[in-house]
Amino acid sequence: MWSQEGEDRRKGGAKGIEFPEHSCEGVDFKMKTIEVDGIKVRIQIWDTAGQERYQTITKQYYRRAQGIFLVYDISSERSYQHIMKWVSDVDEYAPEGVQKILIGNKADEEQKRQVGREQGQQLAKEYGMDFYETSACTNLNIKESFTRLTELVLQAHRKELDGLRTRASTELALAELEEEEGKPEGPANSSKACWC
Repeated sequence: MWSQEGEDRRKGGAKGIEFPEHSCEGVDFKMKTIEVDGIKVRIQIWDTAGQERYQTITKQYYRRAQGIFLVYDISSERSYQHIMKWVSDVDEYAPEGVQKILIGNKADEEQKRQVGREQGQQLAKEYGMDFYETSACTNLNIKESFTRLTELVLQAHRKELDGLRTRASTELALAELEEEEGKPEGPANSSKACWC
């Protein structure tokens, strides 16, 4: 999920992260398998490019998102200012616990920089997100940011799965205990005993 206009990314993508491309109006859909901690993970990327005219469509994609990149262009103060609005939308429409990373893109355009690295770091800190400056042209931090977001999603789901496993084993133990307590005493073949 991106929050800046993404035509330059759509024309070729970042070196080393090539995705099979599927497009519909306002959204690019890409899939990639990456390996994280020895686990092969198939990720789906829905690139909404942050265009206001597709805002209604974009909100629909938030509902099932597990990880979101909020991206601004370091050479555009305006795109940086829009991040606050995108965070608000994510908080409103995305599932609770969705993983987020703030990205300052076009880091290769230092001479055009309007948003300082420190500003990005501070904003990410305020929202409790990781922060990367990236460049699709030079491949700076592209793989690293995708890997990190995938790690965060996996960690969040491991905690969720561990919690479910713990609850399930506790419930199973309680059910077994209740079953044992409900059994009649005496011979198992007694026709008068009913423990149903």
